[in-house]
Amino acid sequence: MLKYVIIIKEKGDYMIYQALYRKYRPKTFNDVYGQEIIVQTLKNMIISNKLTHAYLFVGPRGTGKTSIAKIFAKTINCENLEDGCSCEKCEICKASNSNENIDIIEMDAASNNGVDEIRDIRTHVTLLPTISKYKVYIVDEVHMLTASAFNALLKTLEEPPKHVIFILATTEPQKVPLTILSRCQMFEFKPVPSSKISENLKNICKKEKIKIDDDALEKVVEYSNGGMRDAIGLLDQASAYSNGEIKLNDVVLLNGRLNIKDVDNFFDLIYTNKTEDLFNFSDNLEIEGKNYISVCEDFIKYLRNNLIDYQINESNSVVKQFGKDNIIKMIFTITEYISQMKISNDKKIYFDLLIIKLLDIFDKKEDNVPRGTSDKVDKIEEKQETTKKESKKEEKTEEENNVPRGTLEDNPTYKLLDELMNARINNILMAADKESIDNYKKKLLSDTEQYNLDELRFKNILSDCEIKAGSPEGVVIVTSDDNIKHEMYDNFDAIEKCVKDKLGKKVKLCIYEEQLWISTSEIYRKKRKNKEKIDAIDEKEILNKLKSQNKSEFDDLLEIGE
Repeated sequence: MLKYVIIIKEKGDYMIYQALYRKYRPKTFNDVYGQEIIVQTLKNMIISNKLTHAYLFVGPRGTGKTSIAKIFAKTINCENLEDGCSCEKCEICKASNSNENIDIIEMDAASNNGVDEIRDIRTHVTLLPTISKYKVYIVDEVHMLTASAFNALLKTLEEPPKHVIFILATTEPQKVPLTILSRCQMFEFKPVPSSKISENLKNICKKEKIKIDDDALEKVVEYSNGGMRDAIGLLDQASAYSNGEIKLNDVVLLNGRLNIKDVDNFFDLIYTNKTEDLFNFSDNLEIEGKNYISVCEDFIKYLRNNLIDYQINESNSVVKQFGKDNIIKMIFTITEYISQMKISNDKKIYFDLLIIKLLDIFDKKEDNVPRGTSDKVDKIEEKQETTKKESKKEEKTEEENNVPRGTLEDNPTYKLLDELMNARINNILMAADKESIDNYKKKLLSDTEQYNLDELRFKNILSDCEIKAGSPEGVVIVTSDDNIKHEMYDNFDAIEKCVKDKLGKKVKLCIYEEQLWISTSEIYRKKRKNKEKIDAIDEKEILNKLKSQNKSEFDDLLEIGE
């Protein structure tokens, strides 16, 4: 098979450029940064000759798993050990460094994950090493093996010949069967500390004569997220891009991130409710090829840093402007949308939805202005206190009459839906059981699927509600926010469909206010405890009124009610 190699010609000689992360890959234990505990443990094992037959290296990408596996394989075979380290002079070390030691077998489980490859290993483990003391199998990304492949590996891993050692590496240990885990000695690799990454990058820059600003170096370290390989790769890329001295803006642009000025501008637009400018901001991110997930991570770091500054100094302009609770709410909201972006092909949709969600935090109907200053908070708390007093009056009246009642609204559809909810709360609570509510919570709150827009809206609504009760025929969702209740009323058809899709069947949906739920549930709890007869309430008349008032909008509700 013909292979092509891109070459660079310089002064008549042919040379191939080697990426920095390969050029500066550690060759001995003394070259490793940030995994001192693991290195010392392995060195002690070698010195005391207490080697085991199988090791599992676990940790994030770029933290040194494969590099240390190769160093370990070379060192245990070295002919002239020096305080637990390889001598780098013997024939074994030279062969290992040039990847010519046929007794060290590296295998990528991502592309060799079938049972045939593992059976091939089982066939060859019985053969003695050719030039080394031990035959070492390094299996990278071992979690990618199929179930059949794991089963084929199990027997060999349990009782390998004395001359064979397995080193398995993975970023996802939860996908490795317990039968494999229990047969390995596990080492957990931590993200490399920023100080260690910075130290190594400075050494590389000095050797390669790369000029880089301190703030640019700091940003490279930050973007690497504890991965030494990623950090060196980013440095290499920035060096090629800048063609001189690496500046902060070079690093930011290359990684599709935002500078602090852009992040400040974004949150100013959120605070001042500049909706059009915000969506223009989103469009520009797409035009510039920015990574929406990385941009959201920048938002979280910005908010977190301001919160930490506030906690330490008890003064921060951003926290004072937005309010501490609102900033925490924004962080959780952005985190939630990042998880959706990771499983979506169109990340811009979710970024635009995130903008709407963040605007909602500062555009509540009761305020009509952004929240954050103390006088606004006082007004909100005063309104909340008034609402609580009114709710207590309603609760008392309900208990006296021994029947639940909905809120009074001018909207005739809301009134009919309140009637429907009062009928449904009766019919659901009379047959409520633990199995149903557990099933509803498991399926409705499941976060494993990719959401369409209606499902995402329903999921966001549910985040401010609670599933309180369920029967085989229906589910009760309780909210303390009147606006959310009305939003669910306004989108009843879409929410019913989402519930049906998530559960795989049609059920009666009951939306109930928290204060009414407290009193109503207590009434029905006592009735069921005393074994009082509870008669079902016919919903058909209410559903027919809803249909006549809203034409075909409530056809599905009638179908459920029959």
